[in-house]
Amino acid sequence: MTGYVMAATDAGGERLGERVVPTAPTLGEAAAYGDSHRTNYVSVRHGHDDITLYGRDATGTWSLLVAGAPAAVVVELRRRHDALTRPEPDWDDSPAGYEYAPTPGGEYVLTAVDVSGEAFGERVGPTAPALADAAELGELHEADYVVAGRDDGDVVTLYGRDADGSWSVIAADIDVETAEEVCLWFDLTQHYPGRPAAGSGRAGHPLDHVPTPEGGRMTAAQAVSLVVERIRAHRLDYPTQGLAADRFEAGWSVYAPVDVDESDPMAFLDMPVGRSVFLVSDAGRVKEISSAIPPRQAEEMFGAEEAYVRRAPAEERFMADLRDEVMRLDSASGGSAGISSFTVDTPDEEAVAARASRLIAPIAQQLALLGPPGWDHLTAAFSFTVSGEVARLRFRSGNRSTEVRIPEQLAVLVRRQRHLAARMPAGPWWRLLLTVSHSAGTNARITTEYDYGDRPFPDDHLLAPGHYRDDLAAYPRAHTPAWLSAYIGSADGGGPAAHTTAQAAGAATRPTPPQQDRTAPPGPAQPGPVPVLDTLVRRKRLYADPQVITFGRHTLALDQVEWVSYTATHTATKRFLFPTTHDTAWDFAVGKYPYYGGPVVRVHFSQAGRRADQPDEWTFLVNLARRYLEPRLLTDLVSQVRRGETITVGGSVKVDQSGIACPKPRLSVPWESISAVQPHNGMIYVHQVGVEKPVLTVPLSHPNAGLIPDLFAALLP
Repeated sequence: MTGYVMAATDAGGERLGERVVPTAPTLGEAAAYGDSHRTNYVSVRHGHDDITLYGRDATGTWSLLVAGAPAAVVVELRRRHDALTRPEPDWDDSPAGYEYAPTPGGEYVLTAVDVSGEAFGERVGPTAPALADAAELGELHEADYVVAGRDDGDVVTLYGRDADGSWSVIAADIDVETAEEVCLWFDLTQHYPGRPAAGSGRAGHPLDHVPTPEGGRMTAAQAVSLVVERIRAHRLDYPTQGLAADRFEAGWSVYAPVDVDESDPMAFLDMPVGRSVFLVSDAGRVKEISSAIPPRQAEEMFGAEEAYVRRAPAEERFMADLRDEVMRLDSASGGSAGISSFTVDTPDEEAVAARASRLIAPIAQQLALLGPPGWDHLTAAFSFTVSGEVARLRFRSGNRSTEVRIPEQLAVLVRRQRHLAARMPAGPWWRLLLTVSHSAGTNARITTEYDYGDRPFPDDHLLAPGHYRDDLAAYPRAHTPAWLSAYIGSADGGGPAAHTTAQAAGAATRPTPPQQDRTAPPGPAQPGPVPVLDTLVRRKRLYADPQVITFGRHTLALDQVEWVSYTATHTATKRFLFPTTHDTAWDFAVGKYPYYGGPVVRVHFSQAGRRADQPDEWTFLVNLARRYLEPRLLTDLVSQVRRGETITVGGSVKVDQSGIACPKPRLSVPWESISAVQPHNGMIYVHQVGVEKPVLTVPLSHPNAGLIPDLFAALLP
């Protein structure tokens, strides 16, 4: 997005006026704009998740409420500010949902582009384009890609033409930065021409040059060692002595040499047909190819794959190029500008996490294309290191289940996502678990889990110890799970005995739970090790296991809990003449009705600073609720509705056999009119058939709001 969009809104987010300005407005300018529209709030948007909110209190004084925040935070903060300065009726009588903030009616823009984003032509229309419209524009301008989106929005759909000339939707409803990522991946797998020969006159490709890893290039001896380990691990019929290693830009080509005439440029034809050659990247990835593929072609494609995975994000490349140009100009002028250094700040944790998470949706969309007709649920598991990978994909259609092979092209996109996630404090995930479910006429619901090895991996996801050693060398970590350290250090590392040792290393001794009164019998025993949390938070004891949770003097048995909520919120506050402050809050709560006055256990965590690590205790509580509490709550709610009762979720969303209702925004929607229910940016969005924008949004902080997607899915006809 170029420029800043300044919008005057009411407390519910409805826009009363909008203006695009070239620079960030000051507090005074925002206040003047808000006063001119007789409203109490002005938001300034610059980018997908970069919103600054100004507000006027009951005395008429304007102030900065939050800076650089995502939309969900702005919506919640605006509601809280309005409740404090202009009190409304008690929360139990007020709405849980909020009307979607309408945007000005913008037109749809189709733009034909190349892989670098250069525009060849565009077309503007009042309605959403179809695939045929995108294909027509792409063919007209001889472009392989077309981007479509509202001229007043930040979300686009990317269309592409594959190697066979067929057009398809590559990724839908993504931000522009993610569209660039996915476009580059698609071009790599469908159109990459290899590096241009000297004097060919052909323009270069964004993936022609491979960045050098931070740890430097790998040596020939290291490359050969990795190949020998792979040969032995896979028990390949291939020599392990006398291997040769030839350097190319992305790494090393390791092979068993044969006697050929090196002066002959076609000497590779004398190699045994189908004999394996191993390409080893500087990051440690090993790829086995056939000698039937011309070496230059194989090496260029391997290098392009490495360039894609390790390529710096767009905004970081821009800042690096800007730094180089500024320093070059200063040097050329003999230092007359007086620039001694130019420092590019490292992106904060929130930006890194958002960048990695935004690639999940395109991955899920590509996985969905691999399923059989009529599937309604898929599960995908990726167990990756730099040198070894296991990928599993299974689709379910009713009672039928089908396992599908994940193609190598899609694994490249998953590697890219893992590399981006590696910049988070926890490092790269060891396993990525995805589930996608949908029913006819609804959008898909995606559930993501990053596995950092808190528990030993299943046998069919466990790689050989050497792969984890390679990964730790490529991505050093501050912490490695004890069981994994024991597994990596095992003598043979590959047999069941070693895995048993690893499981024993990961098992925890269960402490004695705090004394409590139980009026209900304990729940059924859970298989495997029982998760237990026993620690101090602000000098209060926090204890949780599958049967009970205690914090300080408040205790609840999980089988008595009637509602649950958990949220994470980051706030950046800019103050005049003072540094910007950053605060992150994590909240977890379980309780019984009534919401006000009933038994409840609330746990609050907070941390100041731009890069706040998610508390392990909060993560434990959330995982405990998802595994041991939410399935029971969901079953009970579904049963009540099917018995003809009316239930309330998310504060004041009424649910019965006919549909849903809410007092504000006042609505009543039958089940057959509900098209999709999706979590997004800390909110639950409810969509209605034929209505583009959500008709209801519910904050995840409200009781049982997180159960709404599964609840509605179970009740939809």
